[in-house]
Amino acid sequence: MPQPSDITIIVCTRNRAAMLTEALSAIAAASPPEAEVLVVDSASDTDDTRRVAEAAGVAYVRAGKGLSVARNAGITSAARPLVVFTDDDCRPTVGWIERLLACFEDPGVAAATGRMLDHTLTADAPYSRPARYTTPLSGLDAGHGAVMAFRREVLLRLGGFDDLMGAGQKHAGAEDLDIFIRILRAGPDVVHDGKCVVLHANTRVGDAYVDLHRGYGLGLGALVGKWLRLDPVFGIRMGWTLTRRTAARIARSRRRGGSAAHERAMVQGLISGVIDVRRIPLVGERFVPPWSPQRVPVLRAEGVVS
Repeated sequence: MPQPSDITIIVCTRNRAAMLTEALSAIAAASPPEAEVLVVDSASDTDDTRRVAEAAGVAYVRAGKGLSVARNAGITSAARPLVVFTDDDCRPTVGWIERLLACFEDPGVAAATGRMLDHTLTADAPYSRPARYTTPLSGLDAGHGAVMAFRREVLLRLGGFDDLMGAGQKHAGAEDLDIFIRILRAGPDVVHDGKCVVLHANTRVGDAYVDLHRGYGLGLGALVGKWLRLDPVFGIRMGWTLTRRTAARIARSRRRGGSAAHERAMVQGLISGVIDVRRIPLVGERFVPPWSPQRVPVLRAEGVVS
């Protein structure tokens, strides 16, 4: 049975030292002491992130800009067999690590996810039943990057997250869905446990909230565009599923008299994202980063763990 000492909890962050301080405090309070914590600094402009990590007594590594770049640096820097990702604007609740560990008692499971709730709610809010995802298309529903765990060797074998997707890049989303889909295509399963909870503080309002969803849409568009090239039938099914779901949310919002500006921005981003990635080179199932001198996606650490 996996133990807390088998886990590295990875928190990727950029220029949010105060928020990181709160996140590390919440992680320490909710997690077994045997679990390792690693802060990955995604090219912050000051040294504050390192100082926060040192004050909390956790490991630190500096990486290049971009959430996927930072996550990949965390994967290569960790040495334990399981890696857990959460965000600097999330506060895990007691028992979250134990729930994730239990998922990996099954050797057929390569990834596990939990539930993200608004910080104004409580962890005992109604939750969906545990779910097991076995088909690539179901990766769209498998979970959220705010609380996800993986067998590290599976991530290494797949080459990690796609560097051109996720926060900090133009296509600022869907890197989590992409890795779920790639895992499911490779064979292992992904499971979701709704009793594993992190509380999320939404810091975006107004135009910033709309821009956030436009970035999500660009990420989803890159995801669809990638798979239209790698597996056209699957890409078409994915694109249709995402478009249909977004259209349904817009319709519901209109019926309730609410604003659907963020949903429309997501659709616009999705279309633009598909167009953007038509000519970006692919190696395997990952886009080639333009900064790669070898013109291949390389999974490596960007800094030194301390």
